[in-house]
Amino acid sequence: MMRLSSLAFRAALALGIAVLGHPERALAQVAGAPAPAQGVDASRFLFLAHSSNAMQARASELVTSRDTRPETRSFAQAMLEFRGALGSKLEGLARERNLQLPTVLEFEHQTILENLEPLDALELSRRYAEVEAQALEQELQIYRSIPASDESLRAFAGDIAPRLQQLFEEAKRTRQTLEP
Repeated sequence: MMRLSSLAFRAALALGIAVLGHPERALAQVAGAPAPAQGVDASRFLFLAHSSNAMQARASELVTSRDTRPETRSFAQAMLEFRGALGSKLEGLARERNLQLPTVLEFEHQTILENLEPLDALELSRRYAEVEAQALEQELQIYRSIPASDESLRAFAGDIAPRLQQLFEEAKRTRQTLEP
């Protein structure tokens, strides 16, 4: 049975995708099916990657600042280190392309953070691990959707994707250790 929080996460992602003009992807997300990898332009990639990175960094900060399970805190600390480095790289790529990254998160990312905010202890640990697993899976899809014609961005994504995959696997393991 799908948990209500998981359904809310998928609905928020679906809404964000629908707003972007991809209603077929929105329906697939709500149903729980992975979205098909479709190419995105460089600016959209950078905006999505930046927002996802910022949301996960803020969520990790929240977890490390509260009383959470040790395995969750350890994972969140590793995420903070990765997210800090990745944020700098994304900002550098945006500067190279004369793009201004948004200062606000995508709607679905903001919604996720707002839903984590009131939680603490085991509840926060479990929800954070669930959010990270889902967000990393979505992020991997973003990194795999870069058109082949953008060689420099494709190379960047190729460098980052293996670490995202490792973190995704770690998030799933962390999530499993926290299950009742």
